[in-house]
Amino acid sequence: MEVTFASAKQFQSLISAVSALVEEGEFFFDEEGMKLRAMDPSQIAMVDLFYPKSAFESYSSSGESIGVNMADLEKVVKRAKAEDRLTIKKGDGRLVLVFKGKTKRTFTLPLMDLGGVMPKEPSIPFDAEVKVYADFLKDSFKDASIVSSHVVLKATKEAFYIEARGDKGEVNIVAEKGEDVIAGLDVKADSRAIFPLGYLNDLISSAESTMIVSLYLKTDAPLKMVYNIGDGRVSYYVAPRIESA
Repeated sequence: MEVTFASAKQFQSLISAVSALVEEGEFFFDEEGMKLRAMDPSQIAMVDLFYPKSAFESYSSSGESIGVNMADLEKVVKRAKAEDRLTIKKGDGRLVLVFKGKTKRTFTLPLMDLGGVMPKEPSIPFDAEVKVYADFLKDSFKDASIVSSHVVLKATKEAFYIEARGDKGEVNIVAEKGEDVIAGLDVKADSRAIFPLGYLNDLISSAESTMIVSLYLKTDAPLKMVYNIGDGRVSYYVAPRIESA
């Protein structure tokens, strides 16, 4: 297996999006491109990454997979320079990363045996799809974190709501359909669920401020958050907190 990114920074962004959630991950290289799907250690959230074969500068694989420690991989790819190309090869029990710009730098990391099986993607009949700009979500989550460690996300046909309540007070944010921060609002049935802010802040961190983020909701069901990173796509699932009666 050998693939090349025209920009090492592109791979760096993809790895940041994954390492925000998981400690170990297995990349699969098939006829469609590079894929990764993994649960976080607490089993509360899942990341699903896809980078198409057509987006690589070169791509050669016969269906291999590589398991790695994400923290170690992130440390390496953070050394990428703006002008670097990146070639990734699967060696004998190791992963080889070659950065080529003004100089040629080669790093190797040990491979991990993570089973060679990709977890199944959740199948949820969502009732609402909300498309908002990333900077709005980031600001709203910061507002909510002032009073609580959890946030309520609610969608109706008329608006999208972000609410938080705690001992320190309440925060209520309303974005009505047609407002600039809303890029799309498609609601079949009113949807409401509660999620941990710590996870949401981590998952939105790799999204550029002007990027459109798609949120899929269903009452008391997991949240699906999707946004693009260059030519790639990252999807997250986060389990809700169920309120006791």
